Amino acid sequence: MKKILLVTHQFLPHQSPRTTRWKLIYDQLILDGFEVAVLTGTKQLEDNPNIHYVGNIRASSVVKNLRDQSNTIQKSVFKHLIYKLLKKFYRFFYKTFAWPDYTMFWLFSIWRNQKKINIEYDVIISVSLPFSSHVAAYIINKRRKKKWIMDIGDPFSLKQNALENNKYLYKSLNYYYENKFFNLAEQIIFTHNEAAIEHSKFFNISNEKVLIGNPISSFDENIYLKSKNFDYSSLPINIGYFGILTKGVRSPEETLKFFSNSEILFNWFTNQDSKNIVLQNKFDLANHQFFEIVERDEALKKMSSSMHCLLSIGNLNSSQLPSKVIEYISTGKPVIHFAEIKNDPVIKLADKFQNLIVVNKDSKLSQTLDQLNIVFENINSFEKNYFLENFTAQAITKKLNIF
Repeated sequence: MKKILLVTHQFLPHQSPRTTRWKLIYDQLILDGFEVAVLTGTKQLEDNPNIHYVGNIRASSVVKNLRDQSNTIQKSVFKHLIYKLLKKFYRFFYKTFAWPDYTMFWLFSIWRNQKKINIEYDVIISVSLPFSSHVAAYIINKRRKKKWIMDIGDPFSLKQNALENNKYLYKSLNYYYENKFFNLAEQIIFTHNEAAIEHSKFFNISNEKVLIGNPISSFDENIYLKSKNFDYSSLPINIGYFGILTKGVRSPEETLKFFSNSEILFNWFTNQDSKNIVLQNKFDLANHQFFEIVERDEALKKMSSSMHCLLSIGNLNSSQLPSKVIEYISTGKPVIHFAEIKNDPVIKLADKFQNLIVVNKDSKLSQTLDQLNIVFENINSFEKNYFLENFTAQAITKKLNIF
């Protein structure tokens, strides 16, 4: 039985597209007969001998408390102001000095404890973002020189917006280590072809190393059944957005403008920072309501039972494919994806799934609503087999160089 070590700063119970992706792959690898260990910077709620936490619990708690308190309306205005200032200082420090990203102290813990990390493995897999997961894998694997597979979630050196660190200080260092790691890795996974082409050209990566590992989701028959049995004739039309927004990467301004004259009721399941991004736009937001982010299983239930359709907002960078759209598609629900750029990689998916509608700022709202009604009428049509063959964990594991 081959042993695999998965190195990822983020893992469940932390909620993000990458943790969802790799929990599904983790489970599939075990089903495939592999022995899988995880090295993470995410504190676990329950003991699991296969999941190894490395980090500073106290420091993590302080940071989390600072974020929570700064986003909470305090009875004391002075106390609220102090938390806001501390949060701004925290962000300034990390944006200015942190390398490779905000998890630099986790990397220090990995480096300090590397001799104590006695996990046997035949293959090591590192997952970004954050990029620090690759640095951690390099530290651990430097002497052992085992087979290394990298999974690239977002660009690092090639990222154009919402940069991971101070490019004026670290541009050369970013390139040096990313290029070094690509040379050392035996296999490099990109979520779509556009990202693979851009990285391969910039870093001169051999095509033999490159693997396209699509964003993935599970397919739940019960969720799909609820989607099919939903009353799509009911009014008003409820559209749901589940996830976060990021300035310079995924912004709702053009989406809000496009739907500004509609009677659609928007349901935002997001965090406080993302809510603020929505509220900053000068549109009538009477048809918008906000909820806290919910865990994945609860989100899927709400998607299938409470929403007419789901909203996806495209990234401003063609190297980034929003994995949330795949999870949306898996429910069988109609999905409206707002493309911010002409070469948005989601556009090609619309040819494969009839429940995916792609619009942009030049689209007509009336035509979009007509398309939506057509999807409502054909809700029983879903390309299930194509989805299972291309957008599940098994579709990834069968391509890995681990057999």
